[in-house]
Amino acid sequence: MPSATEVPIQLSIVIPAYNEKNRLGTTLLAVSEWAADREARVEVVVVDDGSTDGTLEIARTWADEAEGSGAVVSVVLSEPHRGKGAAVARGMLAARGAVRMFMDADLAVPLVYVERIIDEVRRGADVAIGSRELDQSQRFDEPWHRHALGRGFNRVVSWLGVGGFSDTQCGFKGFSADAAEDIFRRARLYPPDGKVIQHEQVTAFDVELLAITRRRGWQAMEIPVEWRHVPMSKVRPLSDAVSMLFDVLRVRWYLLRGVYD
Repeated sequence: MPSATEVPIQLSIVIPAYNEKNRLGTTLLAVSEWAADREARVEVVVVDDGSTDGTLEIARTWADEAEGSGAVVSVVLSEPHRGKGAAVARGMLAARGAVRMFMDADLAVPLVYVERIIDEVRRGADVAIGSRELDQSQRFDEPWHRHALGRGFNRVVSWLGVGGFSDTQCGFKGFSADAAEDIFRRARLYPPDGKVIQHEQVTAFDVELLAITRRRGWQAMEIPVEWRHVPMSKVRPLSDAVSMLFDVLRVRWYLLRGVYD
């Protein structure tokens, strides 16, 4: 019988974290408890994106405790501050699971939906993404202006020819191992080894991932999720909208030039 370290990892959950001291610990505890009820091995990869508030120490303390209990395979990566997109890419390429997904540190989408991601990939989807805009989706406590901006952004994405999805920005996406390796290695907006940034930045890195998915011929599936707006959001509506628009224009330009081929 193979030892625990020789058993293949079935699922990797990547959690990017930037100055998440106040909520990361609760999220990691919830993930550990969820994983403990599963027979398959679960790997949790926390990518600290250059935090300055003690987030990294919380992640490392959790990792030591999790490894001691055997609940999960824990990995903590300490990175310079390059933004969420680069942190996600770094974690997804370091992950070892047959299914690899990323989720936000605020646990806005309940863990019960992880099973839906796994099921869709096992049924043949290369990419399974959570959507807050399908008929069975539910949104709670979201400010009206944020919802309006999100819908407007998705329309702009579609107009620029990078669409085909009801909700590009939900931070709950899963990939087969092969799709993850191909897609994240082709990312150009915020690659894992890109330049260091000096401020918080909300970006359209998800749009690039989905554009690469389409261009490379990977099969994508959207699933309805329950999503709850969590206070302490880092979103800055006006300035982020401008930077995200420029990101989408860059993706469109890259598509026209065949950069992702």
